[in-house]
Amino acid sequence: MVAPADELHRIFSALITPTREDESVDYGVIEKLVEGQIARGVEGFYCCGSSGEGPLLTLQERRQVVRTVVQSAAGRVPVIAHVGSPRTADATALALAASKDGATAVSAVPPYYYGYNPGEIEQYYRAILAASDLPVILYNIPQFTGVSFDHNNSAALFSEPRVIGLKHTEHNLYVLERLRSAHPEKVFLNGFDEIYLSALAAGATATVGTTVNIQPELFLAVRRNFDAGDMKEAQRVQSQINHVVETLVTHGVFTATKYVVSLQGYATSGCRAPFRPLDIGDRAALEALHEQMKAFEATLD
Repeated sequence: MVAPADELHRIFSALITPTREDESVDYGVIEKLVEGQIARGVEGFYCCGSSGEGPLLTLQERRQVVRTVVQSAAGRVPVIAHVGSPRTADATALALAASKDGATAVSAVPPYYYGYNPGEIEQYYRAILAASDLPVILYNIPQFTGVSFDHNNSAALFSEPRVIGLKHTEHNLYVLERLRSAHPEKVFLNGFDEIYLSALAAGATATVGTTVNIQPELFLAVRRNFDAGDMKEAQRVQSQINHVVETLVTHGVFTATKYVVSLQGYATSGCRAPFRPLDIGDRAALEALHEQMKAFEATLD
């Protein structure tokens, strides 16, 4: 059964994967994160993507993360499982597991490292389609994969009814608008938090964000004010989102986000090696950011 794309017109947390000091995954904290983020307005979860350290997890860990999130969400919000892998057999195994474990949809980066031709990339996605009955969301993240989807090279895949959309993690909003114009029935998920407002104007119908983990209220406020036509307030809130993004990037965006998550009460260590651990200066800056974030949130309507 194919979930209608409009069921995914939501604000998704690109969920972090909480880990202990020995780098083991803490599934109990995942359960608490899901509860806490839903309580704060998060409308869905995207598991085991970049923010969730998917490429650094084993296949067994990736499956258990998705299973834990699905069970914790308990049907209240959709759960998208990222299954992308350099190896087609791993991607298809994860897609089948996601179907068995109750995910709403799967998403996948194109195969990376080797420079695959368009036909090889298409066959990779067709193998994922064949592996389960779940809807499939393409993942456009050329800075990591070297593949940039546009309305020309994605046309064959978009002709498949179960390819219901694309996650656009690229600053080129012209490409997003052209994709949206060519395929208005699909869901287009913005993947860069810093351009959320601009992506809405270009036709994005959803967002998947790293910093949705730590400031979901701001994304809800941007969308609410955009829909109401209050661009001044939407821009003010987007500017704060960008301030947070810039600060996190300065200190290593994924590890820094996990530290702020820990400051918000969810125990987690940093990212797995080879990511570097935070130093005293990093932690002090992020603690100051955390306080500033709380002050800004108090100004929202």
